Order: sequence, then structure tokens, then C-alpha cells
Amino acid sequence: MASAGGTRLPDEADDFHRGVYDWEGEPDDRAEQHGRGLDFGLLLLRLGALLLLPHGVAKARGVGAFTDQVATNLVGGAAPELVAWLVLAGQTALPVLLAVGLFTRPAAFLVAAMMAAIWGLAVVTRLDYRALDASGGLTGEAALLYVALALPLAFTGAGRWSLDAMRTGGRP
Repeated sequence: MASAGGTRLPDEADDFHRGVYDWEGEPDDRAEQHGRGLDFGLLLLRLGALLLLPHGVAKARGVGAFTDQVATNLVGGAAPELVAWLVLAGQTALPVLLAVGLFTRPAAFLVAAMMAAIWGLAVVTRLDYRALDASGGLTGEAALLYVALALPLAFTGAGRWSLDAMRTGGRP
């Protein structure tokens, strides 16, 4: 179908969902293949959050030294024990929740918020802050990579291969 300006307007044959769903609204093979790939990708993102776990375990082993480090920070100075334990809990419990896909959206949001705060408070507020480090990379980029890993999960959820899917009956 063409408009008055000569451009082609979409019609029902162009509707993506008509090609993916049959007339009863059930997904056909193409939708099922896309869903499996999407769920596998979400699983890989969730498992990637486990890279944060060793950071939390290391802080747990040396919680006194970590608390002292937090006490020198702008925000942690007011309540260093509380802030240290919150970061420690966030870096140990939240990656496990993400990996198994339980309470994925809030856990992913909390990981993203925590790592963005860590980047902002521990990297940007330093007196000797430079945007690029000696190797040419962004200073504190590991924290930002965790933010980039967690944000998609905060928006999409865990996918079908998760405890969330079992808990909610497959609803996102």
C-alpha cells in the first residue's frame, strides 16, 4: 500500500507478530527459537554477575580492614560499619540472587545502583581523579561494567530459565 507522498505504508502482511504467531495467538517455531536464544542470553548475563562474588568474599575475609577503608570515604565516614556491611552483603548476596534468577529485577537494580555509587564515591571523588587511567581505559571501568551487566536484567527480568519464572508461573 502506498501513501500520497509515494512512501509505502505497512499493512497486515508486514506485521511482525502476524508472522510469528499463528491465528490462535500461539507462538510458532520462529518465536520459540527466538525465546530460547533470548533466555540463554539472559542466563549468561545472570551468571556474569557471579564475577562480583569474589569481591564480596574478599571483603568478608578482611571486614575490619574494609571497614577502615570505608571510614575514609565521603559517605562511609558517618557510619562505616553499616556501609561496609551493606556493600559486603550486596557483593555476596545479590550476585547469587541474580545467578539463580530469584528477585532478579530488584536485585539487578540494586547491583547497578551499588556499583554506580561505588564508582561515583570511590573513583570520581578522589582528589587525584583522572577520567582515563595510565593504560588509556576509563578509570574505574570495572564498576561501570557491572552496572552495564545489571541494567538489562533490571529491565528484562531473568527469563524462563530462572527461579523467578518458576515462582511466577512464567510471567516476566
